[in-house]
Amino acid sequence: MKERIKTLAGNFFISVTLINLAMLILGKLLRPDQQFGYEVFVYPLIYGIIGMIPALFVNGNRELTLKQAVIKEIAQMTMTVVVIVAFMFAGQPLTREVVISAAGVALSVVIVYCLVVLIGWLIDLKTAVVLTEDLKHFQEESRE
Repeated sequence: MKERIKTLAGNFFISVTLINLAMLILGKLLRPDQQFGYEVFVYPLIYGIIGMIPALFVNGNRELTLKQAVIKEIAQMTMTVVVIVAFMFAGQPLTREVVISAAGVALSVVIVYCLVVLIGWLIDLKTAVVLTEDLKHFQEESRE
């Protein structure tokens, strides 16, 4: 459980950073003249929390095959896109601008999600390499 919380917290902070970047890019593309106040700084935190909700429901303690892991990530990503787009655009009239904005947000959520998974994988890979080297070193010392 402690490891799960640590992973979720790491993913949250990576997500918030990437959400800030996505908001900057989308804002410059879709609404370059719009100005914001300081309250805009809370939105990446809110979106990061909302983006973590599907991760709370898609949890398993058993080892997954590669195919199962990929399907789980795709399902979780799809749920994340739906939850965030619904949160941002629910109740708005269906206009061309809203559809374009929602598509841009959906695409940015997919990109952010994939980058979070990739960064998490790279961190896990680095940890595995360090642990493997430590184990090899320990085994060599124990043989002597």
